[in-house]
Amino acid sequence: MNNHYNNSALPETIGGKVMLGNAIALAATAFQNKTDKGGKPYILHCLHVMNKMKYEGDEELMIVAVLHDLIEDTGYTFTDLEVMGYSDRVINLLVLLTHSKNISYETYIEQIKSNSEDAVKIKLQDLRHNSDITRIKGLREKDFARLAKYHKAYSYLLEDN
Repeated sequence: MNNHYNNSALPETIGGKVMLGNAIALAATAFQNKTDKGGKPYILHCLHVMNKMKYEGDEELMIVAVLHDLIEDTGYTFTDLEVMGYSDRVINLLVLLTHSKNISYETYIEQIKSNSEDAVKIKLQDLRHNSDITRIKGLREKDFARLAKYHKAYSYLLEDN
């Protein structure tokens, strides 16, 4: 287990559920001093995706959205989240949204689509924001390749099953 957090400062809960503010604080701490490809604070991407999910009227989806890159891009683990009190639903969605290096990107996207409509909603917002070329400083060939990959994934996720 990772010791990124202080056990005496576990997140506040209501009815045993971790609150959105705690998830935002966790993401802000985890991504402190990290920047995106455009040099902006990385937390802004997490907050953007979370903010797009507010229209779903589901606080747990907003929690998943703000934490969607946590496991993949920081030292936090799913066990850490479990100990902190995050719900099974939140953790299961984060498992789906975390791209394991053991599987191809295509398989990762297929697993999202075949397992959870909620994960698809979050991934679509993530891909939409990641495809915004105004967030990238000086487009290079590898950026165009990544954008093409994101476009293919986005289109696939929108297709009817």
